[in-house]
Amino acid sequence: MEDNLNAVPVPAGEAPLALSQPQIRELLARNWIKAQPSLKAFIIASTPQFSDAEDLLQEVAAEVALRFDDYDPSRPFLPWALWVAKIKIADFYRLKQRRQVVFLEESIDALAAACVRAQETLTEERRALDRCLAKLTERSRKLLHMRYFEDLPPQQIGIILGMASQSVRVSLSRIRTALSECVLHVIGSTTVSDG
Repeated sequence: MEDNLNAVPVPAGEAPLALSQPQIRELLARNWIKAQPSLKAFIIASTPQFSDAEDLLQEVAAEVALRFDDYDPSRPFLPWALWVAKIKIADFYRLKQRRQVVFLEESIDALAAACVRAQETLTEERRALDRCLAKLTERSRKLLHMRYFEDLPPQQIGIILGMASQSVRVSLSRIRTALSECVLHVIGSTTVSDG
């Protein structure tokens, strides 16, 4: 079988960053965690059965780890990982010797581009949420932390803060509504200022 993965493009004139092994492992882990949902969606959309997609995702993860030295950290990780996934998907169909499946390169590329856009949208929404969370009062942040990070029920939060559980529910509802409106506003104003 031909090893197409050796052809990772390396930008001319750029020296690779000198990273220690622990830094390389951390960079791989952080990049994989961010990219994994998009990669999984891409692979699921490219294969006929979910079990095949699960197996392929594991193969892509292993290949990405093996080839991580070829990755240029100055470039976005997701497109590189999608490139590895495309090759693994092509190998999958070749090895399984399924009936001829014709993939239009444009279709696969369009699917990969959609995964990148989805990742960018999630990142944009996360930044907007972080900005909106910073605008909340300390009490509101504490309520959210207790409910969603400590996973405490409203009754227990009420006992801790000296509030009725119904007041906790109402406060959380108002905070969620305010955050939702704030995120929409931040994203809308970012889009307007970019355009």
